[in-house]
Amino acid sequence: MLRLHHQVDAAHGLDSTFCAYFEPRDTGVERVFGLGLNAFSTIQTARRKFRSGLASSAETIVYHNFWGMAFFADLDRGSRRIGVLHTDTPGLASWLRQLRGLVDGALCVSRPLLEIVRRELPELGEDRTAWLPYPVAREQTEAEQQPVASRPIVLGFAGRLSFEQKRVDRFPLLIEALDRLKVDFRFEFLGDGPQATWLKRRFANDRRVKFHGRLSGSGYWDVLRSWDAIVFVSDYEGLPISLIEAMAVGVLPVMPSVGSGADPYVRNVREDLLYPPGKTDAAAAAIQALTRASHSEIQQLRHRANSVVKAHLGDCYERAFVRHVFRVAALPRISRSTFRRATPRLRMFVPFAVLRRVWLGALWKPVA
Repeated sequence: MLRLHHQVDAAHGLDSTFCAYFEPRDTGVERVFGLGLNAFSTIQTARRKFRSGLASSAETIVYHNFWGMAFFADLDRGSRRIGVLHTDTPGLASWLRQLRGLVDGALCVSRPLLEIVRRELPELGEDRTAWLPYPVAREQTEAEQQPVASRPIVLGFAGRLSFEQKRVDRFPLLIEALDRLKVDFRFEFLGDGPQATWLKRRFANDRRVKFHGRLSGSGYWDVLRSWDAIVFVSDYEGLPISLIEAMAVGVLPVMPSVGSGADPYVRNVREDLLYPPGKTDAAAAAIQALTRASHSEIQQLRHRANSVVKAHLGDCYERAFVRHVFRVAALPRISRSTFRRATPRLRMFVPFAVLRRVWLGALWKPVA
């Protein structure tokens, strides 16, 4: 997403500079500086590096996923602060509540996330919050897959290969369920992550399972459009970009109903493709039902998937983003501009790796 901003912001009237927390100080990319943080860094370390790295004040500071706002707000020197919320996570509502008084506006990639922000940050109101349509890098949709009846159904997952949130440990259970139903299938993984090695070992002897690793450009799209269905087994989601990208090329969504922004997208294709969370048997049954549908029925579903994501095509994301930034900049500031001196606290000296595992809420507590 930040790469997209780097490419197109100037064309839409934004003079943008990027701070990448966990990249090296000198990234070698114009207008991008890193803080060089790692898992052993602390909030105190991050504050010191942020203070020294920020060359000048900015009209608007945009915090993606609100990450860092709690401990950078007193240092950022921005005249407005906007949070862009890309994903849900357990505890999000209570954590957002702690940011009251720090935010001037917000953008959310799904309607459920937008409702949470408006409820927990009521001072923002409808004029300072908006839905942000995730971009699909295509000008038009397509649905060119061959009939499913005469071949194995091709299933895939695109995203971070991790136990946390994505719950890739459920995929072996899903494949066992497909085998019990005698579904003829192939399964492909597109992406990388901390549990990639675990997953590859788990399926080392199953020739029906393939790992593509992380791809981009035409290679990514070639794999995606070869699938019949994209399958998620997550605990929580905002709105997966890979889901709407897959639907744009006719891939059918099979998704757990976790109350995410994806729920209405899937429901508008077919109700039974939205299955109870954690129930891999139900996901397998939904996939089996697809193999029994006629080619005309499948094509109708593919065209529904295309229709659902049309609002995400072209430059919709950037236009919505820029429009909201200018709107918030034109409104009176409501975020704090003065802060008391930051008081050293235990959480400021605990490594990020520990905070993420046992004290995630500490990342959302303002330090000043």
